[in-house]
Amino acid sequence: MRYRTLGRTGMRVSEVSLGGAYLMGLDPERAEENTAAVVRRAAELGINYLDTAPGYGRSEELLGPALERAGRPFRVATKVGFIPEDLDFRRDSVVASLEASLRKLRIDRLAVAQIHEVNLVGWERIMEPGGALDGLRAARDAGLCEAIGITARAIPLLARMVETGEFDTVLVYHDYHPCSQTAREAVIPAAAKQDMGIIVGTPLGALFGHEAARGKTLAALSDRERSSATAVIERLRREPGTLARHAFRYIMADEAVSTVSSGAANVEQIEDVAEASTRGAMPAELIAELERLGARG
Repeated sequence: MRYRTLGRTGMRVSEVSLGGAYLMGLDPERAEENTAAVVRRAAELGINYLDTAPGYGRSEELLGPALERAGRPFRVATKVGFIPEDLDFRRDSVVASLEASLRKLRIDRLAVAQIHEVNLVGWERIMEPGGALDGLRAARDAGLCEAIGITARAIPLLARMVETGEFDTVLVYHDYHPCSQTAREAVIPAAAKQDMGIIVGTPLGALFGHEAARGKTLAALSDRERSSATAVIERLRREPGTLARHAFRYIMADEAVSTVSSGAANVEQIEDVAEASTRGAMPAELIAELERLGARG
């Protein structure tokens, strides 16, 4: 496993990290067992950064005992938002949410505390005095977290938030993979200019993982988008390795990115994408070919 610096936080994080949204697996009765197995294997593979959220079902609750038994420490990031449903994003509510997350996770301090989906919160509730940003600052000052960040798919608002310089990290998702460079073009340059840690989530974009999900996603695209995506996918099938691993290696070629987060639901999935770090970034020539195919449609 290779490591990169999480922007101005100075933290060294594994370039493949673990996302907590699907750790429970497909069998609710084995959710605790599955979570523990994935976390333990991730630690063995050298993964040291984990991203979760109260909005990810039982993720935080299940991660608590799993982290205690992992054998190696993780840098844990979580988010504020979605739970409770009536969260007002005022300063004290943000701090209380993070305190609740720490209790569930059974840790004393977060690596990063993030606002979950800034578009759903809105500029005013984040930036106004006594709002969510002040809550994150208060949490950092109190030692509840080392750094503060933002997450979203809402590219224009996310880019505007990045440009304030107030946040240490940014998490983009679904908008950076071999069939989409939206986040790379609109958010990542601004974040790099601010020396922010940059986390890329959902790198499979529902196109590079399960066959069933890929079929549904392709069917929902326009004719041109479907043609472009199919051309990229078919070209990658000619390369050795899985489509998921190719998606990770594609993003890893971007030196501005700090870590690529895997939503692994089982041990096999985290082993597969961790191999991307061993293999190294995708060659520039192949990236250029994929982007030509994507542009051609």
